[in-house]
Amino acid sequence: MQNHSTDIPKLFSLINLFVLPNSFLYLYQHSTAQYNMTKVKEISLTLDTESNETKLQQLINEILRVIQIQLNPGESLPSINNLSRQLNISRDTVFKAYRELKRRKLVDSTPTKGYFVSSEINKVLLLLDYYSPFKDIVYQEFEKNLDSSYSIDLVFHHYNIKLFESVVLQSIGRYNAYVIMNFDTQQLKISEVLRKIDPSKLLFLDIPITDWKDFDREKYSYVWQDFDTAVYESLSSIKDKIKMYNTFNLVFPDHLRHPSITTHAFRRFCEVHQIQYRIMESIKSVRLQKKDAYFILRQKDLAYFLAACKTQSFETGKDLGILAYNDSPLYEFVNKGISVISTNFNEMGKKACRFVNNHKPIKEIIPTSIILRKSL
Repeated sequence: MQNHSTDIPKLFSLINLFVLPNSFLYLYQHSTAQYNMTKVKEISLTLDTESNETKLQQLINEILRVIQIQLNPGESLPSINNLSRQLNISRDTVFKAYRELKRRKLVDSTPTKGYFVSSEINKVLLLLDYYSPFKDIVYQEFEKNLDSSYSIDLVFHHYNIKLFESVVLQSIGRYNAYVIMNFDTQQLKISEVLRKIDPSKLLFLDIPITDWKDFDREKYSYVWQDFDTAVYESLSSIKDKIKMYNTFNLVFPDHLRHPSITTHAFRRFCEVHQIQYRIMESIKSVRLQKKDAYFILRQKDLAYFLAACKTQSFETGKDLGILAYNDSPLYEFVNKGISVISTNFNEMGKKACRFVNNHKPIKEIIPTSIILRKSL
């Protein structure tokens, strides 16, 4: 496989793209006709006179949707004059729409052929929440196994809903595949803006969806973690070790983007096995208690915890217990080893890549397991 560029300016190139506001489009396909021995699909595009969008924005969206759903590379598009007459808009508006699509390399033109769909360019959009060592593992595995004909645009939305929606809208028609982490990590609702992407080209990554609204779940592919049942089962497998401690503490700050269903799994585990527990919003201001165990989901909080252990002269695995979430290469060596509940991010990257390379649906939940080290 060839090495795909990870040059930072290229990774964030989407931020400067033309922004397309939300819209609903109406497309109608008519019979084909034959001109000069070349088959041309006649397509009627409709603009909504009551829309808040400009005519230019609507026209670009309509042409994009036609390219994505009805036309193949090399097939002709309506001429400027035809679209101007059909939609009762100026020739200049049609010209600007085609110019923007040419800039995106989705449309091309020649003096003899007019405007047509460009030759296929294999591109994949990888839209993640933010950088972390785990996301880096997914990306590296994804890139390593991706067919050499593809290039990757990697974008982080940092839980900015306007950025998330803008990136999705800008991307319509630009990519052969979309690998996206759904925005909602708490109620696990599917993001409405994703309705605009062809389901056969979209893969949901890492964060599960439980509320599909009126989306047809069967049409969508996913490769994600189980933050609920798998966590419960992992904890249950080490219940005897957890019972050695006085209280089992989960550190779950209010603003944490980790799926909240993990707290349900934690409570269920403790109540079923009659273990005293507490859910803490912060580790910073809490004085650690000897003979307690702590379940920490975020690396930042783990750093605070280890610093507090040092201050209070506590030894992990002896004076108190520690369990982290998602493994890191360093955890094997820190404080004689940090126990973790973790999914296989290498496998996640590989299977996401398989969806793109094979163009086939996939529905996979990556296994989660416990890795015991000296901290418990």
